[in-house]
Amino acid sequence: MRRIEITATLVQLFIDVINTVIGIIPTAPLPTVFPPTAADGWELVGSLDMLDYKNQKCPNQLRSYDIKRACGRMAGQLCSSFTVPTGSNSFRQVCGRFRAFQVGSPDGFSAFNAPKPVTIDGPYVDGISITYMNAGKREHVFTYAGSVIENSANGNANVCPCAGGTPVPLFVRNADHYCESGNPGSTWSPNLLYCDPLWDGEECRYAEETCCHAPHQPWFCRTLARRVSSDLEVRLCGDEGVDNEDTALESYELYVR
Repeated sequence: MRRIEITATLVQLFIDVINTVIGIIPTAPLPTVFPPTAADGWELVGSLDMLDYKNQKCPNQLRSYDIKRACGRMAGQLCSSFTVPTGSNSFRQVCGRFRAFQVGSPDGFSAFNAPKPVTIDGPYVDGISITYMNAGKREHVFTYAGSVIENSANGNANVCPCAGGTPVPLFVRNADHYCESGNPGSTWSPNLLYCDPLWDGEECRYAEETCCHAPHQPWFCRTLARRVSSDLEVRLCGDEGVDNEDTALESYELYVR
């Protein structure tokens, strides 16, 4: 009996060591008060606030809007990206918030003009994609999607999944995205920047009434499958040109633990 107990203890110790190495270890609960704090082990790794006129400007990989202090895709690019360095420490949890505005006619996850098959490496969404690299492949963290209109009949593929539009792709879980339109009407105009901020949990009307039920919008938090040592990548994407659709990013914060 004694030998069996020792063997079982050694097996469990071996499992614990392997789980620690690959990152499958117990994690602290995700926060319910935002922003996350350093006292709870969170590190702010990236931020932007375009309302800080004196000290903030768009990342070099994005273009600046003239009509509003915001950043958008470069002309001619389906996705414009910038890297958020996370430092030398590994992490397993990511929290963040993004504030942006709809420009023109983003089409949620329809990706009609995206290269086929639709993958995480292409413009699978009209909006913002947060990812990291793992063994040379992109892994999904969270997606913020824009939609063409709030007031839409069922069957419109260009609206949010929560409003009856195109479902999220398999690599984006339903719980790992927000989607909203800033356009309260039933028609759209190219190049028009709508004044309703996206993903703030407010003013989800008509078919989008169920799109603002996440408790902490615009904040998201994810516990990854394993600990990683990788920078985060933020991509502003659209499967059509910026003269038709874009996402005007005003601010963001990203934290890891």
